[in-house]
Amino acid sequence: MAPAADEAKSGNGGQIQRPFTFNEIVLRNRLTALVVDGDNFCRLLQQGILQAYGLQTQTVDNGDAAVELIASGAKFDLILIDMLLPILDGLEATRRIRAMGVNCKMLGVTAFSGERERQAFLAAGVDLFVEKPLGPEVLIPILRELDGQYPSI
Repeated sequence: MAPAADEAKSGNGGQIQRPFTFNEIVLRNRLTALVVDGDNFCRLLQQGILQAYGLQTQTVDNGDAAVELIASGAKFDLILIDMLLPILDGLEATRRIRAMGVNCKMLGVTAFSGERERQAFLAAGVDLFVEKPLGPEVLIPILRELDGQYPSI
């Protein structure tokens, strides 16, 4: 089929759509992550992205469950936590997790990207504030850092 025919069939004004691909990263170590998000779709999407990069992931749908899981002895290299969570919000859950002495990398991931939200999440103890959706430009450097491939930035 001719290129013009392909473009016409794409249905997007002549733009050729390319399939989404993950930037490649080869992890040398076994990394684990916890995804804390009250929205089922977002939680499963973040879990799928992390698993595609080779991380073993666990998910919970509220801040209280995250705190209980950590208190039970579960350990993670990375925690992605949303700000707006049922039962116990992400800010308070982050404070409680940090108060337990957890020093793993924590990303505050939220759809609310205002300066006020960013400052509140950072003050609660996350290492980085990220607006959804979580993309490879943010995630890959963090995974490389956690894997010991280069120092933190």
